[in-house]
Amino acid sequence: MGINSPSLPLSVLSSLVDLGAELQAEVVDLPRVLELATGNAARLLGTDIAWLALFDNETRTMRVAVSCGVSSPEFDRMQVAEHEGLGGAALDRRGPVIVGDYPTWASPGPVRDAMLQERVASVVCAPMLRGDRMVGVLYAGNRVQTDFSESDAAIVTALAAQASVAIGNGLLYSSLLDKTRTLEATFEIHRELGEAAVSDLGVNRVMRTLSDVTGRRLLLEQRIVPPFELLSEPALSEAEVDTEADESVATVVSIRRNESDVGQITVFGDAPLGELEQNALSHGATVLALELMKHEAAQDVEWRLRGELLEQLLEAEEGPSDDLIARAVRFGIDLSEPCAIVAVEAPALDPPALRGLIQRVVMARGTSGRSNTTLSGQRGERGVIALIGDRHDIDKFAQALADAGASTVLWIGTSSGRSNVAASFREAAACSHLARQASPQSSRVIHGSALGPLRFMLDIRDLTNARAFVQEILGPVAAHQDAGGAQLLTTLRAYVEEDGHHQRIAERCHIHVSTVKYRLARIADLLGRPLQPWETRFEITLAFRIADLLQSVPDNGLPSG
Repeated sequence: MGINSPSLPLSVLSSLVDLGAELQAEVVDLPRVLELATGNAARLLGTDIAWLALFDNETRTMRVAVSCGVSSPEFDRMQVAEHEGLGGAALDRRGPVIVGDYPTWASPGPVRDAMLQERVASVVCAPMLRGDRMVGVLYAGNRVQTDFSESDAAIVTALAAQASVAIGNGLLYSSLLDKTRTLEATFEIHRELGEAAVSDLGVNRVMRTLSDVTGRRLLLEQRIVPPFELLSEPALSEAEVDTEADESVATVVSIRRNESDVGQITVFGDAPLGELEQNALSHGATVLALELMKHEAAQDVEWRLRGELLEQLLEAEEGPSDDLIARAVRFGIDLSEPCAIVAVEAPALDPPALRGLIQRVVMARGTSGRSNTTLSGQRGERGVIALIGDRHDIDKFAQALADAGASTVLWIGTSSGRSNVAASFREAAACSHLARQASPQSSRVIHGSALGPLRFMLDIRDLTNARAFVQEILGPVAAHQDAGGAQLLTTLRAYVEEDGHHQRIAERCHIHVSTVKYRLARIADLLGRPLQPWETRFEITLAFRIADLLQSVPDNGLPSG
């Protein structure tokens, strides 16, 4: 039924003034305001009980938040669905509702049961609204049937309105307070991360600070400064340490510079990121981008200076000058130690890409200190790395290059350790050239140290004469064997390597001594000269060694044996 709002008595106005004073306080004590509204409803109307239920927008239900004079615990656990019961009627009408005989009025159900257990006979209630938003309902009830008046309804309505204002202000204040705290915490995070960056303590310090302020396990991945993967954990007390670290990924934050990614931060944990964590990670990514850029700039200067030193050492055919020796010392390099050179050819990579590949491999060795005695640069189309001193394992370094460039074709040559850098380069460059000839479609590594005394051939750019020499010495024997003759090449190799000893040749070739004699006579006929002279034996031995060196070259037409 419709209810008008008559003038309110002085006691009611006094109670409303008290509530108003609470609302004007610097900090609104929301629970106290709701208790005042509920207690005043019971006091001013002289009812046995009063209660206030708040509307939950997510579940679309009302739950008792504050009660006065209630004796049953089940009453405070009441839950009323939207549009149901007295509260639903008040919210639907957007005005007060009076029920004089509740047991008769109410529909059967848990709410009616709880009300009857509390022996509620009559109720007056009013909706709590903030504009179009439903906040809740304020109730007053008696255990005896009561004829509540329009004045009673007006009192409940006024108290409900002030409770609505209190809730609205409380939520607004809470939101503003949260935003202020978030802003203050964000400023503090910016300050801590900024200090970590300007203190020049490196990426590690920035990551530790970021992990501490977010309370998260973080993994930094980048390709600029070693270590290229850095796991950072927050500083926790012993009681807070999780012995089974959570490996679930909450999010991945990109580290960007000039529109491109230079790394990423993987954030671990099940819980979603809060606003403060998001702010911290966003600012942390910016600080890390600047820190990485700073390291990259320093590295570029270092690479350039080291590259210039290497270039001048490669030109110093007579050995380094005193000035070059002094410059090398400033880099921690002793040029009196042997120098091994690695030369790399990569047809599919432009010079910057090849330089980047080499730098990544060199930097990956930085944690061991070996990168300090390494120089790198480019000479023509080749990348050049000088490994100075005996701390380097040139085989492992060449393999690391091959692994890093697994997606492209690399021809890699290495030299043995020499005191002359220029001479080492010539050997390594010749090996990379040989690797290119031997395997034009796939990667290949050729070590100069494995070539023995034939390393002199690596300075030969055109191998035509070498092939012709092998063909001239061994060709007739190979042709006879290819035509279906006996294994004469095998016998001839055994002859020169066993110094002409017939019995050892027979044992090695698994034939009879008489067969050895027959085959050697046939070989001498094919070559057109006797095998005994040392000049003939030398030429045959050299031809086999050169054939072994060039055997891997495709379509070489060389005999083997």
